[in-house]
Amino acid sequence: MRRRRPVDDGVPRLKDHKVPVIELICRFCDRHCAHERRLLVKAFGASVSFAQIRRRMAMGCERMQTFEGDKCGAHFPCLGNLVDGS
Repeated sequence: MRRRRPVDDGVPRLKDHKVPVIELICRFCDRHCAHERRLLVKAFGASVSFAQIRRRMAMGCERMQTFEGDKCGAHFPCLGNLVDGS
């Protein structure tokens, strides 16, 4: 039997944002990348959270896992002030 996720867990998901291009920007390392939303849906599925996408895109960032926790500055501007991506 499969476990089901809560229907509305308050986490921003790719399916909730219909912008054609999703940008990821890091204020510390000057990382800036943009991906077509349809390609992200194809690769990860529409129900993937932005936190999961952020972890994948920022893989290799030395600030992602520190003793103090996640200090990576990567975020999605399309989310506005909802969440910083973490």
